[in-house]
Amino acid sequence: MSNKGNRINIKEIIISAVALAVISGGVTAALAATNALTEQTIAKANQKAETESRQQVINADSFEKQSLTDDGQEVVYYKAVKDGELAGYVFTVSSAGKSSGLVVMTGISADGGITGVTVTDDNETAGYLDMIREAGFFKRFLGRDASEKFYLGKNIDGVSHATKTSKGITEGVNRAVDLFNKYLKGGQEG
Repeated sequence: MSNKGNRINIKEIIISAVALAVISGGVTAALAATNALTEQTIAKANQKAETESRQQVINADSFEKQSLTDDGQEVVYYKAVKDGELAGYVFTVSSAGKSSGLVVMTGISADGGITGVTVTDDNETAGYLDMIREAGFFKRFLGRDASEKFYLGKNIDGVSHATKTSKGITEGVNRAVDLFNKYLKGGQEG
């Protein structure tokens, strides 16, 4: 047996390992540099998208992030400010429709009227949210008093063939209404 063949294999392995280490180090450095260069741009774009989502449910110039503790859980909400004055609040809560993961955003004016409702994220079967939107389900909450609780089929009409999604959205709105009434109604925060 020849030792020459063994030395060549070891030498090739070492050269390949070093080359792989250099390449992966270069790629890692390039990714880190790209992340550093784009991190602020991405953060600003995300913040702009979040502000635009909140503006769908309440007319405001800016939003101030706030939090409160409810039943031992931290709840984040936003104060909506229009022309330097408190316009109301925006709550984003998780609920379950046909599937879990339904995220419902609700705007409530400072005087307790519902200003808007939308879904910002979901795991619903394709088409259910489209049916909800097309049927005008979100509009059924507009202008309603946040002192009332909503019951599907009683004081709020659901959408046929999307009953569970309608129920999940209604439960999300009710959670926002509960938080508003418990902690923020009449401007008394805390």
